[in-house]
Amino acid sequence: MEKKNVLIVYAHQEPKSFNGALRDVAVSALEEDGHDVYVSDLYAMKFDPVASKNMFIDLKDPKYFNFQKELSHAAETGQLADDLDMEMKKMLQADLIILQFPMYWLGLPAILKGWIEKCFAERVVFDTTKMKWFDNGPFVNKKLVMSFTTGGSASYFSNTGVFGDMDVLLWPIHNSLRLTGLQVLTPQIFYAPGEIASDDRKRMLDSWRERLRDIWKEDPLPFIHIDNFDPHLGFKLSEKYVEEQKMINLDQQLVRIWGKISII
Repeated sequence: MEKKNVLIVYAHQEPKSFNGALRDVAVSALEEDGHDVYVSDLYAMKFDPVASKNMFIDLKDPKYFNFQKELSHAAETGQLADDLDMEMKKMLQADLIILQFPMYWLGLPAILKGWIEKCFAERVVFDTTKMKWFDNGPFVNKKLVMSFTTGGSASYFSNTGVFGDMDVLLWPIHNSLRLTGLQVLTPQIFYAPGEIASDDRKRMLDSWRERLRDIWKEDPLPFIHIDNFDPHLGFKLSEKYVEEQKMINLDQQLVRIWGKISII
């Protein structure tokens, strides 16, 4: 296989944690296959997740602070702080990005959320003014997978579970990451590793290792293509697309009805 660049963004305070073991398995599996792997250990780096004026050398508009505009300006003019500049370069070079973290409060840890907010600069990883976003974004040839642990078992995150459907919880995160064009893959979820036997945790690690061997062949999660959203309607689904979906649903219903009639 052609050598690839992989960036693992690791967000856990304890190196000996199960998240740490997942990171180590990913590094070894990918390096064994000949890929170059880079790890951003956010806690070890003491990465500051706070978006503030202090992260900029010179402000484009010192009278009114607009974080996203200042971030884009700094990235375009080469005025990013050294640590942030390095993170963006690693991300731009990566063919695969792995976000490794424990789920906190049904979402990303603050330090990882801050990393995304600081590194995903407009006009660098997406550009709304030129419609270079989503399926037309700069990262269309890059893959991303979220690998994370939960405190609760899988039943907690079901349609009838106390926290609700996991797919629903992850949708806004996946869709926002897709803004850059990233091919977002099915997440690797490890439910309640602290509540199971060591043999079961080993099986989890083995399954992660095996998946990484063929992750390059995986198709991304399905999303509605950006071209089906009408900018004249405030980027709502176009009337043409809605009508097409109605016809598809009608055809599917007719097939089901015909199937039942055939059986009778």
